[in-house]
Amino acid sequence: MVKEQKAETEENSAVKMQRLAEEKRFRLKEAMAQRGGGEAFLHWLRSNEGKQT
Repeated sequence: MVKEQKAETEENSAVKMQRLAEEKRFRLKEAMAQRGGGEAFLHWLRSNEGKQT
């Protein structure tokens, strides 16, 4: 019983981590699109404006 609960908890943790990773990926892609693409996003990130946010 304890092994089953542990396995279930680990599976739920893995599913949760996958969901959070996908959410972060979506938000990053959204932020890059708002700033004109990947290169512009990196330029903004390295600028003083990016450091203040």
